[in-house]
Amino acid sequence: MELEHLPLPPATQEQIAVLTHLLYECTRGNLVGIYAHGSLAMGCFNPQASDIDLLVITQQPLNQGARRQILGGLLDLSGAPHPVETSIVYYAQIDPWRHPAPYDLHFSEAWRTATSAVLANVAGATLPGGEDSDLAGHFTVLKRRGLCLAGTPIPDLRLAVPWEDYLASLRSDFVWAVTSGAASPVYMVLNACRCWAAVADGVVLSKAEGGTWAADRVPARFRPLVVRSCAVYGGGPAESAIDAAEARALHSWIGERLGW
Repeated sequence: MELEHLPLPPATQEQIAVLTHLLYECTRGNLVGIYAHGSLAMGCFNPQASDIDLLVITQQPLNQGARRQILGGLLDLSGAPHPVETSIVYYAQIDPWRHPAPYDLHFSEAWRTATSAVLANVAGATLPGGEDSDLAGHFTVLKRRGLCLAGTPIPDLRLAVPWEDYLASLRSDFVWAVTSGAASPVYMVLNACRCWAAVADGVVLSKAEGGTWAADRVPARFRPLVVRSCAVYGGGPAESAIDAAEARALHSWIGERLGW
């Protein structure tokens, strides 16, 4: 497990270890690998606010027993202490690559109620399924900067996400941030910055790195906003320190630069 070098609290280390054990045991004999992406892999995990983002690759689809075991375990482990977001795919879903990529199983806190209903065999209860445009972003981060928690080392994975699919994934997230009503002003600011960096310089950055990259590139009127957003994201001032109207203005300005 490639986490020993990260300055994570003991409770976080324990949660990741238990999650990895759960996923390993439930996919034994079918597992390709268990991987961390997102802030955990990119060195900007905030114990007060970050999710644990995991990707699991299997050789074949999960059977129903494994699906129920995994979902039951994730219900128990997510939020103790950190929210967990996990996508599980089997190789034929990502090799050859297509966008948006399909998935075999997904869990996040947004799906907690639906997951609980399915496990309780509530009549008519189903989990959302299909394809996820975010997977192009997740697998690009995995390939370039991810951490292997168990199984096949990342360089040995059969995984080739075209750069244009990564940008399409970012664009979907960029649009979602301003149209969904669910994104925080800090997310809106820093996500827009990392999208801009990807298009301008061809780099894969975290939200924190995107803010640092953009701080000296935005017009002077936006620099305090970007700096404050980085500080909030890193665990400093409260979210209320960021003005939502300012965040939308910067988001719009970057969108004009990108043609998005």
